[in-house]
Amino acid sequence: MKPATSELAEGIARIWMPALFEALDQYTTEEQRIKILEHCGRACGKPDMDDVRRIREEAKDREHLLQLINERIKWCGEWVWEDGKIHTVCTECGCPLVVAGYVDNSPTLCLCSRGWVKAVFTEALGEEVDVELLQAIGRGDECCEFLVHPRPRRS
Repeated sequence: MKPATSELAEGIARIWMPALFEALDQYTTEEQRIKILEHCGRACGKPDMDDVRRIREEAKDREHLLQLINERIKWCGEWVWEDGKIHTVCTECGCPLVVAGYVDNSPTLCLCSRGWVKAVFTEALGEEVDVELLQAIGRGDECCEFLVHPRPRRS
């Protein structure tokens, strides 16, 4: 008996996606992987953007903004303001693909999360941001740690 289409697709995804990440590691430079995976992370964030826009409109100030993001946007840690930057630490991987078992965690996959964070906070703040991935479970660290740097506004 043939598997149902959804079972077949899931089975293929569990084989295909790890092969894709393996090929990215093998056939691209680090700079290329960063661009590709951050692009994927921004795409992953698209379903959250309507909620993020509503949060931005509803927030009274930047503290309230983070409070609403922490309450309404699914993430593996709490976002806090520290010295004009936004910081979070996750003790477990927050990637839905890892959590669902489609892919194993890897340093390359962590670049995707940077893209998601960049998309969410660019939209939330209404300005471009830079994102540092200070620690990553996929790189063998005990946690994932992100630091979001809002860019100075141009005059």
